[in-house]
Amino acid sequence: MKIHGKHTKHEDAQAKEPSSQKNWGALFFVVVVMVALSLPFLCMPWAPQQEEAELQELATWPSLCVDGEVNVNYLSEVGAYFDDHFAFRQQIITTNAHMYAQGFKTSPTDQVVVGNNGWLYYAGTMADYQRTRPLSDRAIDNAAYNMSLLQAYATEQGAQFLLMVAPNKNSLYSQNMPYYELAGVGQSNAQRMQAAFDAYGINTLNLFDLLGSDEHVLYMKTDTHWNTEGARRAYDAALTELDIKHDDYLNAAVTWDDSFVGDLEAMLYLVGRTPEPVEVYEAAQQFSYTNEATSVEDADITTISHSDQAQGSLVMYRDSFGNALLPFFATQFSQASFTKLVPYNAVDIAQQQADVVIVERAERHLDFFATNPPIMPAPAAENVRCDYVVDTTTTVTAENDGPYVKVSGVLDEMYVPNNSTIYVGLEQDDGQVRYYEACRQSVVGEDGWSLETDYGYVARIAADDIPNDSFVIHVVVAGETSSCEVASLDY
Repeated sequence: MKIHGKHTKHEDAQAKEPSSQKNWGALFFVVVVMVALSLPFLCMPWAPQQEEAELQELATWPSLCVDGEVNVNYLSEVGAYFDDHFAFRQQIITTNAHMYAQGFKTSPTDQVVVGNNGWLYYAGTMADYQRTRPLSDRAIDNAAYNMSLLQAYATEQGAQFLLMVAPNKNSLYSQNMPYYELAGVGQSNAQRMQAAFDAYGINTLNLFDLLGSDEHVLYMKTDTHWNTEGARRAYDAALTELDIKHDDYLNAAVTWDDSFVGDLEAMLYLVGRTPEPVEVYEAAQQFSYTNEATSVEDADITTISHSDQAQGSLVMYRDSFGNALLPFFATQFSQASFTKLVPYNAVDIAQQQADVVIVERAERHLDFFATNPPIMPAPAAENVRCDYVVDTTTTVTAENDGPYVKVSGVLDEMYVPNNSTIYVGLEQDDGQVRYYEACRQSVVGEDGWSLETDYGYVARIAADDIPNDSFVIHVVVAGETSSCEVASLDY
């Protein structure tokens, strides 16, 4: 039998002390957490952001009233503002990115692939690398066909024509891709399209062979694009292909720009970015802008050269790979036009009295040639016959489009054999039909990327070629053995 004695006050205090310590510990923990959670808000006035480091437009503080009425979205817009402006946001995002990249060799953003040895790759090239989004044979043919029409127009204007595709970085330097991103098998879109370019007789420069066989590294580690040396080699090979005398800059002095930050580095890290040195050829800086452009990144640029060796006129349709190309070409040609505007406006060739027309396009954007036919007067066609008329689901619309009447639509693919040509005919009051050759178009949806059909067509007919206000439009598909009218429209 156990005998229970009475507890003293001292013993009771000792028994209660651990419980009291736990309460104070819990309270301290709650206070620390609340302070930590409040800091991003409380420190906002004293922790300004480097907005120039952002690759997006940040939310602005909303108005309580809009157009004299209460802003019903005020609270959600305040939340969006806080999401974009809370204190230490950029530091937190950058620290998280470093943890992923250095610790786990992965990327916290779906735009960047973290490779080995400090190499970064653009995620937008993965479909090409893994062969997961092959273009249809019709889309490949559309692209090559449209470029053949552009080349024919340039030649008609007295200009030499050259098309070059800038390879994706992982097409040339796959050795630094992460092990878990496996390369696809089979021909790439670029390889298939090159074969189509060759079949249509388009003058092209194969940069995959040229740059891929070079022992030097010609692309940036932390940027999507080639480095200055890679651009110089592309420039040199292009003018060699066109048989144009030029300075190859092999013996030119080179300095280094130590402030260049790669676009992939900027996507991954908002602050504390590490610049990657890039070559600068001072001898290839002898030009000035003649329009409102201020840098090679502008969308529409015209230049004049200050070099004593400059000659001729250039029109270059280009994308961001053309940034590093521009100084070389702008110094070489007496006057030059460089445009990123799309679709390509071929009228620039005539207006600039171009001696040379160059199309530069990144590998990842080759579908553009099919989805965005060039803006150009449709070439007149002779000896077009129509053997019979069929009732199809082909659509046809016509509208005024600046100096053109734009005729477009979607063909009923049942009546479009391989190797066929689409003609748009205009029937005048006297019954005569004048035919024009149409571009082909792969039509995308309203979202800007999903494919609806590869059987679109578009022809821009110069308004000066149309003598009457009203006429009948005939759409004819001509195959190798026969041709038929698939649609008509009174306009």
